[in-house]
Amino acid sequence: MSHRDPLGAALREVEIPLLDGAEERGLRVVEAALAERKSGSELRGAMTPTTSVRRGRRPLPRLTLALGLATLIAALLLSPAGAAVRGWVDDVLTAAPRPEPTLGDVPGGGRLLVQSAEGPWVVKPDGSRRLLGDYEEATWSPRGLYVGVASGRTLSAVEPDGTPHWSFTAPARVADPRWAPFGTRIAYRARSDLRVIAGDGTEDRLLAGSTAAVAPTWSPFGDPSLAYVSGSGALRLVNSETGEVLASAHALPDVSQIEWGAGGRAILEVSRGELRLRQVQPRKLAPGPAIDRTRRLPPPEGSTVVDAALAPGHETVAAVFTDWRDHGTSSSIVLYRPGSLPKALLSVPGSLGEVAWSPDGRRLLVAWPAVDQWLFLPLGRGRQQAVANISTAFAPGERSASFPRLEGWCCSR
Repeated sequence: MSHRDPLGAALREVEIPLLDGAEERGLRVVEAALAERKSGSELRGAMTPTTSVRRGRRPLPRLTLALGLATLIAALLLSPAGAAVRGWVDDVLTAAPRPEPTLGDVPGGGRLLVQSAEGPWVVKPDGSRRLLGDYEEATWSPRGLYVGVASGRTLSAVEPDGTPHWSFTAPARVADPRWAPFGTRIAYRARSDLRVIAGDGTEDRLLAGSTAAVAPTWSPFGDPSLAYVSGSGALRLVNSETGEVLASAHALPDVSQIEWGAGGRAILEVSRGELRLRQVQPRKLAPGPAIDRTRRLPPPEGSTVVDAALAPGHETVAAVFTDWRDHGTSSSIVLYRPGSLPKALLSVPGSLGEVAWSPDGRRLLVAWPAVDQWLFLPLGRGRQQAVANISTAFAPGERSASFPRLEGWCCSR
């Protein structure tokens, strides 16, 4: 296996997990097979003193070894430990597709926004790429007409070809810019303050102080409602025009991400150890939306949440988990649908990264930094696709480029 094969290297580092006693049971099966072969050989020797075997060919030992290994594999797969082995083999060795060497057409269409060490890139449906400039963060406008970018204290809007549209100097370093679905507002954090600016770069104002280091998220309804996490750990819905607090509830401890989606009916909360959906009562009239009941999404035992995303328009959640147990690092992609049990879509060795939905909700894009790949996973008909050499695709000329971060997949028609 070539030293340039990162998937092979990752697979070699993963030890197949066996439950207690599985290895001992397997050894007993092989020992029994060998004992049977020995006794059988002695019996055949007593019955046929002259046996003709061509020089250089030893069929019996090879056949016995093959039978012994087959028996061992069968014993493992039928044992409780075998269930774990069988699942690992099926998911890891047969589910991960053979990668394409370079990024071509974007499966399912749409445009990607990718943040690299050199700045954000726009990837067109045909796979062509354009670097927007030396910016640290980026966010799509609702229909992909512009990209909101930030660097230091500067917040700007540029066209997808990099042409500047406007720039604004904020009171402090800009973080987590998010363009509202209706296009007339951008929310961002400046140190611990939450601020809102008009989509044309005017009317910047303070909305809330003492916020957590979590990106805000806009209501998909098209109204001015905005959700954020306060410094005290409260999930708050506010009217971005008046500053009025519409609803408040305790957020997950150590929450790292919130996303308002499912047609405005739910807010996804993500922390390293937990996922949950907050149901939102949509009220377009005063006093506005309200936080309702909570649904917990159980992660696989012993796993850590890496990333999660809500599907466009409905309450399906795709989540990435990583397990750092003694037998080696592995990651899984799990789908949570309302009224259904969680479904594991794929398990691979190494660590996976962020996950994003296609604009039509029919595909997932999952980052696989451990092997420098992107995975495109269809949720219906279609084939899984993988693209290799992602780091170098967004750092031309660099020998040791860092893996880029996916910022968005645009846009709904």
